[in-house]
Amino acid sequence: MTDSSDDLWPDLTGEPSQKPPLLILREQAAKLGAKTSNIIEAEVEAYPDNKGRLHIRFTLKAPALNGYEYTLLKIIQPIDLYPVCFSDSDADFWDDNNLKNEQEFKQYLEDVFKSEHTVNIIRSLVAQSKN
Repeated sequence: MTDSSDDLWPDLTGEPSQKPPLLILREQAAKLGAKTSNIIEAEVEAYPDNKGRLHIRFTLKAPALNGYEYTLLKIIQPIDLYPVCFSDSDADFWDDNNLKNEQEFKQYLEDVFKSEHTVNIIRSLVAQSKN
C-alpha cells in the first residue's frame, strides 16, 4: 500500500516532442508584423470547444484601415497537439484536412503564406494603409 504523502505523478518537466500549432502561429504572427513594419499585423485567437480541442484563428489586421480584418486560416488542434484540422479563407467547411505532425503543419503554413492569394492580400493591405 502506498503512503498518502507519496507523489504518484511522473516527472512533468519535459516538453512535448513537437512544437504546438498555437505557438507556431504566434511566432509567425510576430514575423509578419516585423516584415511589414507593423503596417499589417496578425492576431492569433484560440478558444476551446466542448470536445477538449482548441479552435485557432489566424487573422490579418490593418490598423490604418479602421482595423480591417481578414481571417486567413482556421485550425482545430486537439489538446495533444496533432493531427490538426484546417480550413483556409477559401473554404467554409472542414474536410478531411488533417496535418499529422509539426512538419506537415509547417509545410501547410508555408504554402498558405507564400501563395499568390495571400501575398496579393498583404500587398494590397500595405498599399492601402500607406495612403
